[in-house]
Amino acid sequence: MRLLYLWLRAALLHPIRSLVALFWLLLGKRLRAHNRFSVLIEDERYRYEKWLQKNAELSEERRAEIIEAVSKGSENKIVFRIYSEVSSVDERPFVARTVASLKAQLYPHWELVLIGADAHEQFSDARIRYHNEMPEGEAGKGYLGWLRPGDLLAEHALYECAVAAEARPALIYTDEDQINHKGVRRHSHFKPHWNYELLLACDYIGGLCFVDAARLPVGIAFSVKAQARYELLLQLGRELPREEVSHVPHVLYHRFVRRFVGAEIIRPSLSGIDHGRALERCTSGAAGDAKVLQGSFGHIRQSRPVGADEPLVSLIIPTRDMRRLTRNCVRSILAKTRYKNYEILIVNNDSQKPATHRFLENIARNDKVRVLDYPGEFNYSAINNFAAREAKGSYIGLINNDTEVITPEWLEELMGQAVREDVGAVGAKLLYSDGRIQHAGVYTGMGGLAGHGHRFLKANDPGYFYRAHLSQYVSAVTAACLIVRKDKFFEVGGLDETVFRVAFNDVDLCLKLQAAGYHNIYHPHAVLYHYESKSRGKDLKGAKRERYLGEAAALKAKWGTDTEIDRYFNKNLAPHREDFVL
Repeated sequence: MRLLYLWLRAALLHPIRSLVALFWLLLGKRLRAHNRFSVLIEDERYRYEKWLQKNAELSEERRAEIIEAVSKGSENKIVFRIYSEVSSVDERPFVARTVASLKAQLYPHWELVLIGADAHEQFSDARIRYHNEMPEGEAGKGYLGWLRPGDLLAEHALYECAVAAEARPALIYTDEDQINHKGVRRHSHFKPHWNYELLLACDYIGGLCFVDAARLPVGIAFSVKAQARYELLLQLGRELPREEVSHVPHVLYHRFVRRFVGAEIIRPSLSGIDHGRALERCTSGAAGDAKVLQGSFGHIRQSRPVGADEPLVSLIIPTRDMRRLTRNCVRSILAKTRYKNYEILIVNNDSQKPATHRFLENIARNDKVRVLDYPGEFNYSAINNFAAREAKGSYIGLINNDTEVITPEWLEELMGQAVREDVGAVGAKLLYSDGRIQHAGVYTGMGGLAGHGHRFLKANDPGYFYRAHLSQYVSAVTAACLIVRKDKFFEVGGLDETVFRVAFNDVDLCLKLQAAGYHNIYHPHAVLYHYESKSRGKDLKGAKRERYLGEAAALKAKWGTDTEIDRYFNKNLAPHREDFVL
C-alpha cells in the first residue's frame, strides 16, 4: 500500500515526469522508467526500515547452524584481536555497550585490547586486556581490527569474518550502517568489492575490517589512531590483488554516531584524518609526482601526471551528417583542451548533405584534424576499429559526436589514469544539457544488462556516498568518452564488429579488459556534456529494436549480466535501479 501511495502521489504532483516514466515503461525500458520514478518517490529511511524488518535478525535456523559450525570447528581457531581507544571517562558507558556486543558473538574466539588511561578494568573476561598506551610488538598472529566505544556488531559478525578468513586474505571488511544511543539504525552503506582507487578517494572500508597480522607492511606499526589506521590500509592495499581481499556483503557493523551523518561518514576528515598527508605519505612512488587537490564537495583527491613526454592521443569521432553536433564537439575540443598532443580523426560514414561535406573539407585544414571515409552500413564497432588502425597515437579516445568539453583539463586528467600499466579504459563524467548526470560509470547487472550509475542525479547532489563524484574502479565506462592505450585495445580484440555492432560494444570491450587483468576507471574530474543518442537515435522499433534485443541477449549470454552481481555494485542494492537504493 505504501508503494502504491508513493506512485499515486508522484503522478499527482509530477504528472509530466510520471508520463515520461510510463512512456519508457511501455517501450520496455524498465531501467529508464524506474530511474524517472525514483526521484519522485524517494524515501530512503522507509526503504531501510522495511529492509531491516526482513534482514536485521538471524533466523533461529541460521543461528543454530552457526552454533553447530563453531562447535565443530578445528583446533586451529582464527583469533580476532580488536583494539579500542578510550579517550575519556565519559566513554566508559559506550565501551560497555561494545563489550556486551562482543560477548554476544556466536563466534567466541576474540580478544579486546582497551587502550587509554581511562580504560580501567571493569569487565571480568579473560579476553579483555587493558593498557595505558599501545603496547609495542602487538602484531603477533591472527587478524587485527578496530572498534570505537559505542560501536556494535551483529551477533554473527565475527563468525562471517572467520569464514572469510579461512582463505587467509590480507584484508577483510563488511557492510555497515549507523546507530545512535537509542538504537535507531539508518544510512546503510553497501560497499563494493575491493576498490583501491575508491579507497584513495575516501575511507570506504569503514569501521569493521581486519588485517592479517602476518601481512602488515614493513615499517608500519599497528596503531589504534585513525590516521595510522587509514595510512596502514593505503599502504597495505597498494599491491593487493583482488583475490587477497574479502568483502563480506552483510551489514555486520553498526557504527555509533551521536547524530546521523549519512554519506559524510566516508570522509577521512570526519575521523580527524589528514587525507592529503595520508595520500602523500602512502602513495609516493606509486603515483609518481601526483598532486593532492581539493575535488568536488570538498573531498581531497589525487591528480596524476601524464609525464614529461605527453603521448599522442588519437580522438576518434564517427559521424553521419549531424553537422552541427559534430562541429560543436570538434570545436569544443580544439578550443578548450589543455592537453596539447592529440589528433582528431573524424570518420565520415556516408554523409549525404552538402553542408556536412563542406564542414569536413574546412575542418580538415586544421593540423590536428584528419577526416577518414568509412562507407557502408553503420557499424559502430567496425568504424572505430578501422580508425584505431589508422591512428598515429599510442592512445586512442572513443568520442561521440554528441559530446562537448566542459573542463579544459579533461584529457590530461583521463590520460593521467590511462598511462598506468594496470589500467584499461578510463571514462569521464558526462552530463545532460540540464546538468544532470548521464554517465558516472557503468555497472553490469542493472536491468539484467548494464546501467549507468547515478543517471539523472543532479550534478550538485552527492549521490550514494559521493560515488558519483569520486574516482574509482568500475566494470565499464561508456564509449561516448573513453581513453585506452592502443595496444591494450587491440590486445583484447578491439570492439566486437560481429556481435555488438551498435550497442553494448563498449561494455564488452571493458569487460574484456577487466578479464585480461586491467582496471577500468571512472574519473569524474574530466567533465563533458553528452546529448545522448542524438546521432543514431533510439532503439525503439523495427529493425533497430530487433538488432538491440539481439545484442542485449548476446551480452547476457557472454557475460552473465542477468545472473552475476557487478563486483563494484552490491547484491543488497536494487538491480532494477541506477541510483543505488534498496
